[in-house]
Amino acid sequence: MRTDSSGAEREQPTLGELVALATRDMSLLVRQEIELAKAELARQAVSAGLGIGFLVAAAGLGLGALIAGTIFIGELFTWAGVERFWAYLLTALLYLALAGLLSIFAVTRLKKLSPPERTIQTVRDDVTLLRSPAGRARAKQGGGHAG
Repeated sequence: MRTDSSGAEREQPTLGELVALATRDMSLLVRQEIELAKAELARQAVSAGLGIGFLVAAAGLGLGALIAGTIFIGELFTWAGVERFWAYLLTALLYLALAGLLSIFAVTRLKKLSPPERTIQTVRDDVTLLRSPAGRARAKQGGGHAG
């Protein structure tokens, strides 16, 4: 009689085994979520870098336009009636047009940025799974999230 009950008890995992299993599964789950977040953020970092690069170029060209405009005004007052200042005005207008185009490119790139949606969704799915009784039973069997 005693052997039957002890055989049934051995099939059930101990509390320590359950805790170790849950800890291992949670650790694996957290590592997988971090890797997914890194992958998504790396893709968006490239886009953000390009957007920032366009803004820096636009700022540089804008500064050049400011300098050229300043020289234009100085030349305008100094050499009123001399054609040389038209060259400065055209340079300033060209720089402003390029700065405007680069700003549009930068804003377009930066508007495309979004949060790591796949990571957020999988974390929500994991939390929902772990909260349900069937999900806890499945997690105990090792059938949890696999990245």
